[in-house]
Amino acid sequence: MTDTQPSSLLPKLTETLLSTAADLPARLAESIRRRVPSYRQPSPVTDQELLDSCTAHVGFISSLGAPDPERDKTVRTIGASRARSNFPLPDVLDAIRVGSEFIWGEIVDHAQASGSASDAELVTVAGQVWSMSDEFVGLMSAGYRDEEELRLINGERERYALIDTVLSGHDQPNSTLWQAVDRLGLPRNRPYVVVAVEAQGDGHVPTPRIDRRLLEDQMESAWLLRSDVELGIVSCLHEQTHSVRKSLQRYHVRAGISPVTEDFGHAPQAVRLARTSLAASDEGEVTFFSDSPVTTMAAGAPDVASELSSIVLSRVLELADPEKELILETVRAWFGTGGSVADTARAMFVHPNTVRNRLRRLETLTQRSLSDPRHAAELYLAVVSLR
Repeated sequence: MTDTQPSSLLPKLTETLLSTAADLPARLAESIRRRVPSYRQPSPVTDQELLDSCTAHVGFISSLGAPDPERDKTVRTIGASRARSNFPLPDVLDAIRVGSEFIWGEIVDHAQASGSASDAELVTVAGQVWSMSDEFVGLMSAGYRDEEELRLINGERERYALIDTVLSGHDQPNSTLWQAVDRLGLPRNRPYVVVAVEAQGDGHVPTPRIDRRLLEDQMESAWLLRSDVELGIVSCLHEQTHSVRKSLQRYHVRAGISPVTEDFGHAPQAVRLARTSLAASDEGEVTFFSDSPVTTMAAGAPDVASELSSIVLSRVLELADPEKELILETVRAWFGTGGSVADTARAMFVHPNTVRNRLRRLETLTQRSLSDPRHAAELYLAVVSLR
């Protein structure tokens, strides 16, 4: 039995051990190389890097948790370097376990050979060794995960930049258009569509994992979330576009799809057409650019469409809200039924004469006849443009 206090015995033992066995970190490194397969050469971890981590491990265990920000930073840095090397975290932790066992064995052998600690004291020291080993594991793991998170963020930023390069249709300082296409995994020799999905501006992704769903149908895609819209580039053949719509409809979102395009240099035009299709969509509706040419045209030129509505429907819009809404609702329903008074009446649960009276009121106020194809087209475009 010695007079050394248990709390100071571990630092004393490691200090005297190192004074007589300066090669302890090197022998520890050799033990890890031998017992942990992923550390055997060739390995991402160099001899010097492993020696440095073993030196830090020995020093950490002997410190007994004394505050040392620089020491803790060093351990976290080692963990981060393993992540940068794509070294598996379980193997890192396995090496720490092997290292702690090795250090403990060396301490026991030294204490017994020198008589510097009793068996009872070694029991206390054992608890301290494994407690410090757990702290060492915690710091290494934290550094590893911090680096993984940073790499994930940087990877997402790089991917967004690549998508933005493709959507712009032009080379960027850090990536050419074709480099961006290739790195995103989009086939050069297949056509594509651009999808625009309404977003709420709160960072919420309206179509989570849409890329995986599309990939199940052999369609590669890349997606970029902006404040007002989520844009997607979907590699697809003409006959696959309905599968794109079907996948989007599962999310109950409002979205627009551009025509199929074959030249990535035309991506900016495809983005504009997808956004226009989105503007022409009703709530929860996925619209192709070709679905409703008149509605899409109105959405594509909202300032012109608004002016048209103001001119054609000016006297209708001046009416009190109840009458105005009844007239507009009736003419929308009439257009929706293909110009059938009977079907409009059934849809609105009113008498056919009521429908006729409201339509005549519309014709009087606008000085346009629904029986004249040209006048009917003007009224339809004006009503559609009110949205």
